[in-house]
Amino acid sequence: MGKKSDKAAQPGVFKRTVAAAEAIAGGEMERGDDFALYRYPDYETYRAVQTKGNKAKLKRQFVKESHIELLAKFLNQTLGATTFGLCHGTRRGAEQAWFTKHLAGAPEVIGTEISDTADQFPNTVQWDFHETRDNWVGRADFVYSNSWDHAFDPVRAFSAWIGQLRPGGVLLLDHTRGQMPDASNALDPFGVSFERLQEMLAANFLAQGGFLPVIDARKSNPDYRARVVVFRKNG
Repeated sequence: MGKKSDKAAQPGVFKRTVAAAEAIAGGEMERGDDFALYRYPDYETYRAVQTKGNKAKLKRQFVKESHIELLAKFLNQTLGATTFGLCHGTRRGAEQAWFTKHLAGAPEVIGTEISDTADQFPNTVQWDFHETRDNWVGRADFVYSNSWDHAFDPVRAFSAWIGQLRPGGVLLLDHTRGQMPDASNALDPFGVSFERLQEMLAANFLAQGGFLPVIDARKSNPDYRARVVVFRKNG
């Protein structure tokens, strides 16, 4: 799902989309050490802002296939053949298509998107990624997102995602410069440093799993400079 790096590639589109979000959001930004979180007045406003932002940037693609290929290689080496995966906040459905292409085992990979545009794209369902979906619980070999910064309640979202993992399954969270606190706004409400993101996961979920080594592609992939938090659920 395209986000902050659109500022470099399409600055006009990004700035207009954020301005539109600010105009209708009516909330306030909470800031702390190494994090920021926009507080919406109600859930309906959050959903309206996210849907409007999705439609405004529907033709933009942030994550590159080269990055998904790297993650698929990691999953192939770590898990072997996979059968089911989830990608949260995928907008146009590219991520799940690329995972399906590069993963061993010909898995089913489903993407979620809060906007009603979801049904325009293959293997994409309209879903708020904060919510638990019974038929996904405990099934996923992996859960991936580069869109966690769209969460209004990140701990709730991460809890749902870890709950979707099978025993031994892996959560993959991209972190880029565009997800730092100073990049947060009404459209991308949650910003946090890489270290604070790891601390948040440890504080809330360490009883359920542990960290694998960070995947650092900042130098190896100039098209998508990211570090990836890797959290593996207990087997």
